[in-house]
Amino acid sequence: MTVHQFELFADYFQLYLMDENAEDDTSEIWTDQALDAKLGVSERTLAIGTFRNVDVSLAVEVVTHEPTINLEDWDHASLGHVNFPSGKCAVFGCTDYLPDAKRIELPKGQYAALSLAKGLDSIDTEWEDADDFYKVILWPSTIKEFRVLKQHEIT
Repeated sequence: MTVHQFELFADYFQLYLMDENAEDDTSEIWTDQALDAKLGVSERTLAIGTFRNVDVSLAVEVVTHEPTINLEDWDHASLGHVNFPSGKCAVFGCTDYLPDAKRIELPKGQYAALSLAKGLDSIDTEWEDADDFYKVILWPSTIKEFRVLKQHEIT
């Protein structure tokens, strides 16, 4: 298991994990289904929806098999999929400059992606400090599932 920690500017309430050679057009990634899931999926790109439009903490964990997760520990959870044929994943905010994005090296191939968020009840307004935390767990998989596992209700 490898864990990578990031502090990223979630401009427009989103972060990206993208194969460094991807040419995916992200202009249409945020469908109604993706907005509900807080997870946009295209062939080589994951768009992670956040609940604040500021710097947020993101952990990306790469594991060898599907993890066991206790959904009681998380406020929101969605499952998707992505392909990293280059073996290099760029991690960045949507308005960051892609060539400067941090990179994660991982085995080339297709992955399931579990997008998780917690600490969401600590958010009063999007611009104030809060304890929200985001995590993406990636593991090799050829199954192309997309579904919400736990929905956070915004109050």
